[in-house]
Amino acid sequence: MENLNQTIATNLKEIRRKKGLNLEQTSALTSISKSMLSQLERGEVNPTITTVYKLALGLKVPVTAFTTHKPKPFTQGTKRSIAPLTGDDGRYRLYPIFNFRDGQDFEIFDLEFDENGLMSGNQQIHGTREFITVYSGELTLIFADHEYVLKAGDHASYNAFDKYTYKNSGKGMVTANIVVHYPN
Repeated sequence: MENLNQTIATNLKEIRRKKGLNLEQTSALTSISKSMLSQLERGEVNPTITTVYKLALGLKVPVTAFTTHKPKPFTQGTKRSIAPLTGDDGRYRLYPIFNFRDGQDFEIFDLEFDENGLMSGNQQIHGTREFITVYSGELTLIFADHEYVLKAGDHASYNAFDKYTYKNSGKGMVTANIVVHYPN
């Protein structure tokens, strides 16, 4: 299996070429030096998450466009086989069920969120929307000007490029499904 550095290298090269960009243009868009971009494309460096976010925002693609493998005609998996993204001392687990890939403008995540947990929404490219369905528990979405409480069976959509926070505001675990839709 290909290591992550090589996956990022392959995907960065392909994304850059599909957009018709040279290293200098890519550097201007991402604020990453040409030499660092060249090293990234050769898989010689281990990029930080900050570097991958700079690439994503500058090239206007999701972060996972750099970390996913090419799709096969049929794939099947189980949640148990997916390493979750975690935070807030392990109080939330975000499972990337379906990652962004070429020709697919969305991602799907399962969320498990322990009592009193907090999770900041990651700033996405302008035009990105999130769609959430809560299956159990009570989840509060906190925006600068308003808070929205979602209970089991509720769903909502919102701009994923705005600043917001998820909070488990009820008793017990929140389980939810999040679809992130990226602009074309």
